[in-house]
Amino acid sequence: MQMEDNEDIPKRTRYYQAMCDSEALNKGEVYYNLKELYIVFLCPEDIFGQGKAVYRFKNLEVDDPKIELGDLCFKNFYIFNKYRDVAEKSIREYLEYFATRMPKSPETENIDRLVKWYQTDNETRKRYMTWQQEIDIAVYRERQRANEIQKQADAEKARADEEKARADRYEKMLRELGKL
Repeated sequence: MQMEDNEDIPKRTRYYQAMCDSEALNKGEVYYNLKELYIVFLCPEDIFGQGKAVYRFKNLEVDDPKIELGDLCFKNFYIFNKYRDVAEKSIREYLEYFATRMPKSPETENIDRLVKWYQTDNETRKRYMTWQQEIDIAVYRERQRANEIQKQADAEKARADEEKARADRYEKMLRELGKL
């Protein structure tokens, strides 16, 4: 659920897709095994500003949108404050619950009960906070590792550039001396 539009949501969907895809396959497994992937965002406000209650995205060819990439990845955005405009009754009920916090079906009553339980159960809240902290730490460490790898790659490139420059100078000197 995305409560604020901090303008990074489209890139966040790309990140979530990468995370899901990397977890979906084991090393060496064929891409054919990737299943349909739906990334769903529930937002209170219309982040795209087009007045729609639901936005559905999939990868299409830019010059001919009739050509679908077929990567089985779909990104759906549900604007829950526009729940009245949603045609599918079951989805509309969920969105209405998120917009009003008033359950009106057995399913949303169950969600409401679970939300209240999680909000009042200190052990669950503590586990959630610990879990979130572990995720944050893992993301930080992975970024640090990626930065270190990039630094090493940059250093290797700099060394290779120096070696090439040295070879070029040596070749130029040999040409000037008539040895080449």
